[in-house]
Amino acid sequence: MREDAFENLIAWCPLLERLTLMNFEGFSHLKLKAPNLQFFDIGGDFEDVTFVDTKVLSIVSIGLYISVESDFSARQKGTSNLLKFFSCLHHIQRLEVQSYFLKYLALGNVPARLPVKYLELNYLSMRINFNDTKENKAACCLFRSSPNLTELEMLALPDDESNARLGSKFWEENNHIESVFQNLRVVRLADIAGIRPELDFMKFLLANAPVLEKLTIKPASVDGEFGLLKELLRYRRASVQAEVIYLDA
Repeated sequence: MREDAFENLIAWCPLLERLTLMNFEGFSHLKLKAPNLQFFDIGGDFEDVTFVDTKVLSIVSIGLYISVESDFSARQKGTSNLLKFFSCLHHIQRLEVQSYFLKYLALGNVPARLPVKYLELNYLSMRINFNDTKENKAACCLFRSSPNLTELEMLALPDDESNARLGSKFWEENNHIESVFQNLRVVRLADIAGIRPELDFMKFLLANAPVLEKLTIKPASVDGEFGLLKELLRYRRASVQAEVIYLDA
């Protein structure tokens, strides 16, 4: 099926409320026009996704199975994928950014925050490479644009050894950002290796979440678990009731 035929098929179903596309491939660009779509779940290999007339879409789970290539990144200079992606998601409540999709969102000039606040977004899950400054910046943009976020899940994406040695100092250099995590209550961090950018984010999180109730951390392996736990105990907590739960690898 051609891309335009698939897009027309969706457009010709104006009452469509739920759409799941698993192992989606063969199309480089996906454009969705679905005025009644409320739930959208996609995972696959594609270059671009655009929402058109999806103003009631509230639950989105999206995964890009292959990493964004450098030549594709070069074609995206100056254009913010974050701005384009959220332009028709006015009532988003739950968002899952899986696999390499955060790298896609980080292409172009990442803004400090989105033009409007997404007041209904209360749950956010993302797979992130903490060593990638642009991915951290994109994540921070989402945090600043979601003031009513109550639940956050972040899964660390392993990096190659060369980038891992360099690391990112984004969270260390931005250790306090006003009005971030003001309503955040539950956080889960998984596949944590204990590298410095991950620890910097945890320090940032604990210092800027005044009503945090529970932080659950699951390391990627047993190596260095004691050192990671010892480091966590030193961090200042904005919430006096914050409970840190450390799971076995």
